[in-house]
Amino acid sequence: MAKLVKWEPFRELDDIKHGFDRLLERFRTDFYGERVWSPAIDITDTGENLVIKAEVPGFDKKNINISLTNDTITISGKTQEEKEEKKAHYLYKERVSGSFTRSFTLPVPVDRNKVKATCKDGILEIVLPKAEEAKAKEIKIDVE
Repeated sequence: MAKLVKWEPFRELDDIKHGFDRLLERFRTDFYGERVWSPAIDITDTGENLVIKAEVPGFDKKNINISLTNDTITISGKTQEEKEEKKAHYLYKERVSGSFTRSFTLPVPVDRNKVKATCKDGILEIVLPKAEEAKAKEIKIDVE
C-alpha cells in the first residue's frame, strides 16, 4: 500500500530559493575572481534631512569617498587585506578586502553646502539637509 506524503509547496519554494541563493553566492565575484562585497545601507527621511547609514567595518575613513553629482550620491571605499604570514594557512575565511561603489538617486534636492559625514564604530553616516524648496511646508487655505 502506498504511503501518503503531505505536499508542502511553500516549503519546496523556500528550499528552491535557498538553493538559488547559494548558487548565486558562488558566482558573486568580479572579473579577477575576487569575492565582491558591498556595504549594507539604510536611507531615511527625517523631514528635514535625508540620512544615509552604511556599514563599513574595517574601513579607514580616509579611504572612503563620497561624491554628490546632480541628484546622485556615490559612496566608494577601499580596504587592504592584512599581510599574511607565509606560515599561516586559513581554515576558514569570510572577511573580504578590495573596493566597493554604491550610487543612489536622491528623491529631493539637498543643500550641498551643509552635507556632513561621520564614520564611527564601522558606521558611515551622511546627513543631507533638504533644500528649502524640498521641505514640506504647511499652507493655510481658507474655505469660502
